[in-house]
Amino acid sequence: MRKSREEAAETRERIVDTAAHEFGQHGIAETGLADVMAAVGLTHGGFYKHFESKGQLVAEAIEKSIELPAAQPGKG
Repeated sequence: MRKSREEAAETRERIVDTAAHEFGQHGIAETGLADVMAAVGLTHGGFYKHFESKGQLVAEAIEKSIELPAAQPGKG
């Protein structure tokens, strides 16, 4: 069964959020895609339904991390 576009977008967002956390905790080089996907509760293979590469995920996770303080006044 295919996910709706909304469900796919929510899943992608969870992956980016989790990756940002994992990269911050363990470093980008030390965090594998399997680690991120396991933390989200998905398979490693499912990663490629949302991203082309780890580099793309890293870029989005960094962008998300940079945006968070600006989105939360007084917390940055």
